[in-house]
Amino acid sequence: MSPEGRNGYEWNEFPTTRLNLKFFIMRKVTEQIIRAFRNGETKKIGNSSCRDGQLFLHGNKIAEYRGNVLWIRNAGWWTNTTKERLNGLPCVWIAQKNYRWYLNGQIWDGNWIAVTTEPFRAGATIEVEIDVTSEWTGKFSRPIYSAYHTNSTAKLEKVEKAVKESGIPYRVIESDTVGTYKPNYFIVVPPEEVDKAKRLTDEL
Repeated sequence: MSPEGRNGYEWNEFPTTRLNLKFFIMRKVTEQIIRAFRNGETKKIGNSSCRDGQLFLHGNKIAEYRGNVLWIRNAGWWTNTTKERLNGLPCVWIAQKNYRWYLNGQIWDGNWIAVTTEPFRAGATIEVEIDVTSEWTGKFSRPIYSAYHTNSTAKLEKVEKAVKESGIPYRVIESDTVGTYKPNYFIVVPPEEVDKAKRLTDEL
């Protein structure tokens, strides 16, 4: 199937008013099947399934672990659903422009490619270093790779739980506000995960 969507639209241009519910359901399926895939479980939800460290969509393998290295492909299907499933994986950000797919900012032909050595897969023990380099805002110090900021511990706990369940590596950093004590809590993630983490936290 070509990268062009139905009726001549690119997928990212296709009218969305009638598809909001479909996309919401799609995101929930992605969240559940990706969690099972990363945990090494066997699971099937609708057109998606995983088993033995392999992820399938419509019976086509689109991701697999080779050791702790995650490999992906689109199996020749340039569809919104394929993009949605793959974007649910760590260190994967696929965007479309002018009928081309871009993987983490680089043109991608859809063939097998290694995207990460993933320490957060079940059974792995490798540590990920989180860059907590900060910048001064005039009122407080803010980590440059912060995906979320709040002054509320209750909000922090809710968002931290969601980020943890998504499998995105993170650290919680605290800084003070000048003048009066007012803690600022930040969830800091690897640079390549900032956009994905922000999209996740924006939906909460």
